[in-house]
Amino acid sequence: MNQPVYSPKADNPDALIGKKVAAALLLDAYGALLTERQRQCLSLFYEEDLSLAEIGETFAISRQAVHDAIRHGEAQLHEYEAALHLVEKESERRQIIARLQQLAGGIPEFDELLQQLL
Repeated sequence: MNQPVYSPKADNPDALIGKKVAAALLLDAYGALLTERQRQCLSLFYEEDLSLAEIGETFAISRQAVHDAIRHGEAQLHEYEAALHLVEKESERRQIIARLQQLAGGIPEFDELLQQLL
């Protein structure tokens, strides 16, 4: 997750989807720490799937300004994740809970307790 997510050219559609999901997870976890403009640009780009030009029109700024906001916002998101590991820890927690559910073999009370952790 250390590489920037934004890439203007998609070489593999599946990779692009994975990058968008990763960006959305980072934005959910750390979006409140970004500037308002960075958060809005990233949200419109990744969650609303708007182009740089469309985002630029929305804010009356250039495509380059949108690109810079996205690039800098992503860099900040990756710095936060490198320091805090919130997204990584959440993913690990979900994997552990899924494994515990498998091991529990459908015990209703145990499943209910695990669901509360999610």
